[in-house]
Amino acid sequence: MSHSLHRFGTVEDLKNDFCIYARCARGVNRDHPGEKLRRILDIYLSEDFVNFGSSHAGKSYVNGLDPEDYKETLDNAYGIIISFADRNAVKGVLTKIRDAQLGISIVVSGLIDEVVNIAHECGLKPHTATLSLGIFGNKSLLPKDETLKITTMCGHSLIGTPLVESTCEKVRQAKLTPEKAAEIIAKPCTCGIFNTRRCAELIRKQLENIN
Repeated sequence: MSHSLHRFGTVEDLKNDFCIYARCARGVNRDHPGEKLRRILDIYLSEDFVNFGSSHAGKSYVNGLDPEDYKETLDNAYGIIISFADRNAVKGVLTKIRDAQLGISIVVSGLIDEVVNIAHECGLKPHTATLSLGIFGNKSLLPKDETLKITTMCGHSLIGTPLVESTCEKVRQAKLTPEKAAEIIAKPCTCGIFNTRRCAELIRKQLENIN
């Protein structure tokens, strides 16, 4: 799940940022996985989730994707992804999926130590770990760190710096709340891994630092 791997930020502001991806494998369990994926989606939604989405539907939950409508598309899908801002919710999802024994690979993205600890608390042993090695090249061309923390929550680079900066400026002018600004910024990210709760908190902290 490399598109969720490069989320930028401090350990502190990444502690409540997780993505979970159920992914079928070609030649193993990709044929007609709809019923299992629907069960996994029900498990996802049973906990305190933030966002999910579908590139096929072209929108995310925060942009109006209805869970029941989404379920009807899963017969032709091979994976579903969702974002969380609560550690206990992630633990609850993994425990329920463990008990369901559906035979579909589950990938969890977040701070590595936190993800491993949650897995162990659920009685699970992580199979593989993929780590981001950071940013290389001419970093002077990058936007400021506070903007990168937001744009990198869309791993397909669909959320641009101008959108983030202009929306945050409207919050500074009291034209938008941080929560509403986070929803606007999230809209281009159709796969639903954009964590609007973290985004709102990052915007709020930006304002505190300015003031």
